[in-house]
Amino acid sequence: MKYNELSKIFDNDFPKFRLNLIEHEALYKEVLNHVFFGDLNDFLIELLRKDIETGLLIRLFEFYERMELKGDTLIKEVLSCTILERLGDEKEILEIAYRYMGKETRKASDNIERAWGRL
Repeated sequence: MKYNELSKIFDNDFPKFRLNLIEHEALYKEVLNHVFFGDLNDFLIELLRKDIETGLLIRLFEFYERMELKGDTLIKEVLSCTILERLGDEKEILEIAYRYMGKETRKASDNIERAWGRL
């Protein structure tokens, strides 16, 4: 999985967010992966807070696991810096997210939490 293909892969896997991607591209004239996935994090955190749409949460975290396992260095940075670090900002959200994380995503999350002194 290559950084410049990330939004296209995400769009193919999650057509539910296609309009978000179109609006993002219209606003920025290109896809800025950190910004796009950061904006989606707001939605993700609300899903986790309410602990609803578990099917969608499972699929999103499976996608994050693929990012960790198959992504190039830049994709792993999006996962770590933009998605996982933010989940750790709220302990309750992180605890719920742990239930959905794959093995490698959990390792990456734990490494981040250790680095921030939160674990």
